[in-house]
Amino acid sequence: MQETQKNIDLAAADWVAKMINGDLSTSEHEELHIWLNAAPENQQAFIEANNALAVMDEAIRSKDSTTESPSSKVVELKHPAKPSSKAPSAKKRRWSYVALAASLLLAVASTRIMFGDPTIFLSADYHTAVGEVRAITLEDGSTVTLGPDSAIAVQFTDQIRNIALISGLADFQAVPMERANKRVFTVTSPHGQVQALGTRFIVNSFDDHTNVAVLEHQVEVKPNSATSEQIAILAENQAVRYNRHSISPVSTIKPDRALSWQKGKLIFDRVTLREVVSEFSRYQRGKIMIANETAARKLVSGVFDMTDPQAGLELIARELGVQNISITPLMTVLY
Repeated sequence: MQETQKNIDLAAADWVAKMINGDLSTSEHEELHIWLNAAPENQQAFIEANNALAVMDEAIRSKDSTTESPSSKVVELKHPAKPSSKAPSAKKRRWSYVALAASLLLAVASTRIMFGDPTIFLSADYHTAVGEVRAITLEDGSTVTLGPDSAIAVQFTDQIRNIALISGLADFQAVPMERANKRVFTVTSPHGQVQALGTRFIVNSFDDHTNVAVLEHQVEVKPNSATSEQIAILAENQAVRYNRHSISPVSTIKPDRALSWQKGKLIFDRVTLREVVSEFSRYQRGKIMIANETAARKLVSGVFDMTDPQAGLELIARELGVQNISITPLMTVLY
């Protein structure tokens, strides 16, 4: 039994390490989903692996070098899986906490989760914290309302005005070319470029695509590898989604919904859980993972208050019939 429990602990540590180091592949998501559902002991080991991460991170970041041993700290759990009646006591499993902590390189990994990717901060001229919305006035008089956990780099010369959206989303209100020495105003994301032909538009960048919504006048949208047929001109209250190679058909938006994030609300109308999780991730520290591709493709509709994103996630999980393990403060897993 001890050997079996050790194998479960090591498997849990391996899954947590994979999730922290980067997104899982489609097949790995399914494997994790199956493993979590296989036994209550697996779920409990997964929670304890995350607890080890939080405990060790707290100890490492403590200013007091005489702080009590990490194994004696208490970490808050929200809605954890019920421990198996056969599971060993916490005291008997303290050895596994230490082993897990060492194997996960906790100091580096947890700091990255809690405080973000340092490379983004180094390359950005402006950035926001998790849950923060910030208004910025650029040197030409244009304004940018930067969404939560977002970053931009600004390049203004005598010929161009370009904003690189490094991550997140932003509401751009561009000063027209006539008032900016005939310089075009462009916004680039990892997937392509948006050029202002008018004044106000929103760009929202995700891992695999970018959304653009126009609130005033027009913009031109061009994916990185686009042909002339794949360049879209959007009018007021129109939107598209694009990636590096293609662009979606034009859709119609409602301005109040497009701007709801500036009022601390997120409004979804048949949006995949994967994209919803990406949006929620900008409002709470820690990593939100979907360990089930079937769940990731489920559609979500509703209005959510971002003063308590965890409550919104729990509501979504209940409505979609998705399991939810939430370990404060480092990770939430939907499967």
